[in-house]
Amino acid sequence: MKKILLITTTHTGCGHKSISDSLMDWFCDMPEVEVVQVDGFEKLVNRFARTLCGSYGIVTRHAKFLWAMTWAFGSRFNGFYCNLMTLWARKRFMRLVQQEKPDVVITTHPMFNSSLLNVCEREGLRLPFVSVQADPVTIHKSWCDPRSEIVVCATEEAVKCTLGFGVPREKIRLVGFPTRRRFTDIAQSTDKPPYDPSRPARCLMMSGGEGSGKLGRYALAILKNTDVHLTIVCGRNKQLKLRLETLLKPHYGDRIDIKGFVNDMENVMLESDILIARGSPNTFFEGIVMNVPLIITGALPGQEQGNPDLVAHNNLGIVCETIHGLPDAVKYLLKDNGQKLQQIRSAQQAYRRFDNARRIAEIARAVALGTETGSPPEISAK
Repeated sequence: MKKILLITTTHTGCGHKSISDSLMDWFCDMPEVEVVQVDGFEKLVNRFARTLCGSYGIVTRHAKFLWAMTWAFGSRFNGFYCNLMTLWARKRFMRLVQQEKPDVVITTHPMFNSSLLNVCEREGLRLPFVSVQADPVTIHKSWCDPRSEIVVCATEEAVKCTLGFGVPREKIRLVGFPTRRRFTDIAQSTDKPPYDPSRPARCLMMSGGEGSGKLGRYALAILKNTDVHLTIVCGRNKQLKLRLETLLKPHYGDRIDIKGFVNDMENVMLESDILIARGSPNTFFEGIVMNVPLIITGALPGQEQGNPDLVAHNNLGIVCETIHGLPDAVKYLLKDNGQKLQQIRSAQQAYRRFDNARRIAEIARAVALGTETGSPPEISAK
């Protein structure tokens, strides 16, 4: 039996962990491999680094300009970040390797690519890495180390960026964005009914596991100017949930449902006609799999800046980055008995794939077994 070391994290939002969980769904069906999953910021770095990365939620909620500066600095001085992480992680990573003796390492967070490859190079350790990119369009240099055995991309845009950062074409696999099996299973087994214009539309509003974004003002704009029923998912942001309940519940009663962190998001999406969200890839790709037309309200600077265009270009949804324009965006999707909704749903059905996570797991298994033969990046991810 071969062993895979899967390095992920929950310290910078939920997206990286969602990807690793989607892979674990399929590794469980592969008896040839044993997978050890670790949180890189818990197991490999010191308390200062964990605290620094733990500020992700606060920064993305309240100081997006600071995130933009961090992204820009990291893009320009990527080597500095990687060398610092190498210094922090070297001893702990080598101890983990000696303990687990993996045949391949999978990373779903960019800070554990070049940094750990540096450790292997300096220690004379030949250990293949499979890097699974968590961003579909705007790819940071830290995702793209030519020393990786395989770099998995979600879109053709990501392939182009990855090539531009020097990763050889033969090391790139264009697969598509991995989605957790509980989403793909229910999407394949359930015939979602079309929008029924005789009842109020059901809108779902969310902004990632950290609950970032101006959800209160977006919600007020929608509730005041439309007759939809609105569900808001606040994620881990308990203060936001309490504030929204205090602000909205007394005035809108049963028209509003405010949730915290949700463990059955696939069922919530299944019951929704429209998904209103930031351009967080895990969220909107789950929405696409569940066939929920999207309204993208914006994106984190740098990291997510290309995602709204991806959605609009493929007719997977529409983009509305202003609060006052959101009610009109909802009405636009619902007019003419939901004609635009149905167009978007048809486009999503043509675009989505249910087997991306399985295909990535199979690539990693093949690398571990030494049977990975490669495929050109031009193969469609759809």
